[in-house]
Amino acid sequence: MSQCNADATEQNLSGDARKAFMKQCLSAHKTAAKELTPQQAKMKQCNTDASAKHLKGAARKDFMSTCLKG
Repeated sequence: MSQCNADATEQNLSGDARKAFMKQCLSAHKTAAKELTPQQAKMKQCNTDASAKHLKGAARKDFMSTCLKG
């Protein structure tokens, strides 16, 4: 948000033009932030697999450790 605000100030935007710019800028940043890193994607997949197998406690911990290493 601070980067979008700085960009709007740099462009001397105010009123409705500033609102529109901020809305567009923040939407663009939100989309970019949703992309997962490879490590996050792997963590998500391992977590989904562990949940599908109904693992809990130590069994889940061991599964996650093995999954994330491999």
